[in-house]
Amino acid sequence: MSPHRITKKEIKQDKFVTFSLKLSEWVQKHLNHVLMAAGGIIVAAALVVFLITSHAKKERMAAELFGQANLELQSGNIGAAVSDLQTLISKYGGSGSAGQATYYLASAYFFARDYAQSQSWFESYLDKYHDDNLLTSSAHAGIADCYEQQGEYLQAGDSFLKAVSAFPSGFLAPQYLLQAAYAFHKAGEKNRASEALGRIVSEYPDSKEAQRAKLKLAEML
Repeated sequence: MSPHRITKKEIKQDKFVTFSLKLSEWVQKHLNHVLMAAGGIIVAAALVVFLITSHAKKERMAAELFGQANLELQSGNIGAAVSDLQTLISKYGGSGSAGQATYYLASAYFFARDYAQSQSWFESYLDKYHDDNLLTSSAHAGIADCYEQQGEYLQAGDSFLKAVSAFPSGFLAPQYLLQAAYAFHKAGEKNRASEALGRIVSEYPDSKEAQRAKLKLAEML
């Protein structure tokens, strides 16, 4: 009888059996390590799910608190709004609502005529967030308003110019230039006031402030 000729299929099957046996031996030998690795993967996955869920919960709670504070501001309940906004910032400082809450808190203090606190929170917004051109510009204008309320007109004018620079294409830019001009005029800086008025006429000729700027410039001649 001629010897049995091993086929390619049998060779593949034999290799597979050999590999399976070796894998089985390796797993039995390193079972503890295998279980620990599997457990680590499960724990890591559970941690990711927990962090995502926790983050979503914090974002939701921060958004709800911000909405509540906004309603309180609109109804004139400044004290409650300030309390809720401070809670939001301290507990959910990394949330998407924290930046707006900081800006609104500065505005709430301004409405309460606490200009030092208002300015401090506007500056805090500029330091930590400033990712929204409109709010960044408005924060600079808020600081300018605080200076103006305290009779510091030169600083007010400079801050209004910063508000324009932060968002030159914004619809409030010509208004901020006009306010800068008035502030500089009150500070005795007539040349700087004229420069601000001239910018309105040249850069925003179609704005409603342009006509007022022309009249003011004529008065200053």
